[in-house]
Amino acid sequence: MSEQVARGGRRIPLPLLVTPIVILSVLGTIADVIGPGLINEHPLLQMFLNPRNRYLLLASPQVDAVPFLVVGFTRLVLTDPLFYLLGAQYGEGALRWAERKLGDTGFIAGLERFFSRFGSIIVLVAPSGYMCLLAGAAGMSVRRFAVLNVTGTLGRLLLFRFLGETFKDELFAVLGFIQRYQWWLVGLSFVVVALQSRKKGDAGTARPPSEIEAELEAEIEATGPEPTAGEGPAPSDDRR
Repeated sequence: MSEQVARGGRRIPLPLLVTPIVILSVLGTIADVIGPGLINEHPLLQMFLNPRNRYLLLASPQVDAVPFLVVGFTRLVLTDPLFYLLGAQYGEGALRWAERKLGDTGFIAGLERFFSRFGSIIVLVAPSGYMCLLAGAAGMSVRRFAVLNVTGTLGRLLLFRFLGETFKDELFAVLGFIQRYQWWLVGLSFVVVALQSRKKGDAGTARPPSEIEAELEAEIEATGPEPTAGEGPAPSDDRR
C-alpha cells in the first residue's frame, strides 16, 4: 500500500472495499446472536466471528496466549485498512454514510471536531472501524495509521489477556452460567440484535453488498466531486 493509493492516486473500486466489510458484519451479527452457545465450545471461532470486548474477555482464560493473540489480532485488523481507505478515498461522503449507519446520532460529526488535534490518540486507544474511517478522511498518513492501529490493537489484546488471567475464576463462573442457560441467552440475544437493527432504521447487515455500495455512492455524489489523482486530504497530520 502506498501513499498514492491512500491519497486517491489509484482508487480501489468500492465493491472490493465494501463487500468484505459487509460479509464480516453479517458474520459478526450471527455470532452475536449465537454467542452464548458458541463461546464455551469454540472460543477462538467466536473471537474471530465477533471480536467484541465481552467475547475477548470470556475467551481469554479458555485458550493459550499465542492463539488468543494471533486470532484476535488477525480479526481485529482485518477490516481496519478497508475503513481507512474508504475514508481516504471518499472523504466526506464516506463519513456521512457512516453517520447514517449509526442512526444519525451526530457521533461522527462530533468526533471530527476533535480528530485534527487528537486523531493519533483516538486511533491508538480505540482503533475501531469508524475511527479508521475518520483517520483516512482526516489525511493521516499510511505509516502513522499502521503503527497506531497495530500498537493499539496489540495493547487491547494484552489488556484483555491480563484481565482474563487476573479474573479467571470469576470469568469461568460467568461461562458456567452461560453454559447452563445458553439457549435462553441465545433467544435474548436475538431479540436485542433485532431491536438494535430496528432502532437504526435499517437491517443493514442483512442487506446485500450491492445495496450498501449504492447507498455509499449516493452519499459520495451528494457531497460533491471526489478528489482527483494527486489531491486528497492535506498530509498535515504527520507534522503535528
